[in-house]
Amino acid sequence: MQNGGPGMMGNMGGMMDMMKRMHGNMMGAGMGSGMMSPGMAGGMMQMFDTDGDGTTTPEEMRTQLQAKLSEFDSDGDGSLSITEFEALHSAMIREMMVDRFQHLDADGDGAVTPEEMAAPADRMERMQMMRSNMADAPARPGNGQGMGNGSMMQDN
Repeated sequence: MQNGGPGMMGNMGGMMDMMKRMHGNMMGAGMGSGMMSPGMAGGMMQMFDTDGDGTTTPEEMRTQLQAKLSEFDSDGDGSLSITEFEALHSAMIREMMVDRFQHLDADGDGAVTPEEMAAPADRMERMQMMRSNMADAPARPGNGQGMGNGSMMQDN
């Protein structure tokens, strides 16, 4: 495992697998299926996009994860204990947590009020009402629905 040998790279693959299972799609397209929002995926992938081109390559991710392993390997044994991984995990999700907080803090005052906390549910409710109203609206002639009175099909 010294000098980035096969043992260390095996640990990196295991770490990626564990992160994929834990976070589902939060880490980006093609990395599993999950229930996290696309915004969260973008935040996680931006963390690995070293050249800032908007795309994270496997090599960028590999390099960044290796750097994270080295940074959080506090005892220098080439692998992460659960305690070391917990510190890594916390650091990686903190940025996303701050983004979510700032999204909820609509007025930017550094505090999330009960109204701001409820805003996503309020938006969901409005969307459901709009969908319900659209589904309940009767089809009107001439609005592109149906075949009209069928006069085009009759011989004159």
